[in-house]
Amino acid sequence: MAWTEDNFGNKGARQFLQMQVTRLMTTIHDIIHNPERLAPDDDGESMLMPCIEVLALLCERYDVAPPKLDVIQHWHRSYLQAFDQGFDDMNPPPGLKARRRRVIDNTFHWLESLSESYYAE
Repeated sequence: MAWTEDNFGNKGARQFLQMQVTRLMTTIHDIIHNPERLAPDDDGESMLMPCIEVLALLCERYDVAPPKLDVIQHWHRSYLQAFDQGFDDMNPPPGLKARRRRVIDNTFHWLESLSESYYAE
């Protein structure tokens, strides 16, 4: 890789970026495959969704390879199912569930669209 002026414009910085992406992916995988952690009142809302958003940001901003579309869609379905089953138990204010679900959906759709674009080339 040739040097560039940006903050990830050298081989070491790109390796660091990839380490962060790997860390995010590992956290997402671990939460998705543990039903107790996936619950919105556990790591679903506090770790999973922030990891999804940060991953999308890194993929979009720095042209990092996103996960394959089918993987993201599995995450999307799995989390929405857990969210729908568990969010009401958190006693949210009226209307929050629908608004929060829309944000979750949009976040996953963002990452899905990045995957579609990245692998369409």
